[in-house]
Amino acid sequence: MNSKEIFGINLRHFRKLNNLTQEELSEKLGVTAIHLSRIENGKSFVTAELLDSLCLIFNISPATFFYTTQEFSGDDSLFTKIDTIIDEELKQLGIDLKERIRK
Repeated sequence: MNSKEIFGINLRHFRKLNNLTQEELSEKLGVTAIHLSRIENGKSFVTAELLDSLCLIFNISPATFFYTTQEFSGDDSLFTKIDTIIDEELKQLGIDLKERIRK
């Protein structure tokens, strides 16, 4: 599978996840539904500007569009590590905030 096909599969996934039709999303992007369909089918590719717009609409990073299914469902150890770090930082932030309020 090439990068255009991977991108298209992920674009379709996020579009459906957000309950958008091709027509609705194409209107938000300022492109035709036919162009969007060609991107989803791996026949065309996005411009940098269109990629930026998609990231804003779906609130995801550009890299997310290039992960394969195996990478999404693969080893969760990195995500677990990230979650642990976030939890620790939030806990410390809460402690620091309480100390600042009590002063």
